[in-house]
Amino acid sequence: MKWFQTAWHWLLRLFVGRKAKPYRTVIVNEALPAQLVANTLYVVEDDGFLEQAAMLCPCGCKRILHMNLLPDDRPCWQLTQHPDGTATLHPSVWRKKDCGSHFWFRRGQVIWCE
Repeated sequence: MKWFQTAWHWLLRLFVGRKAKPYRTVIVNEALPAQLVANTLYVVEDDGFLEQAAMLCPCGCKRILHMNLLPDDRPCWQLTQHPDGTATLHPSVWRKKDCGSHFWFRRGQVIWCE
């Protein structure tokens, strides 16, 4: 099954690449919506603090990825919002179980890791 995941990620990189339409960034108050939309990065804000970023896994497995933005908890990601409406997450996002997706999220684009 690992070979299939590797082949799937390779095909995504080949056909989607950096020319894909960038993800849009949506700020939501207090909680995520019941249904997440593909190609959207949701940022949850509560009492003026950015708490988490969430998105559907870009591999297509439809799992929700949650990235903590609170610096006192680990693991923690940093979010940079750009004037063009895109966002960047640091460090990379790596789902170590199930699909195994590993990617950088830069200026609204998914950049797959090898």
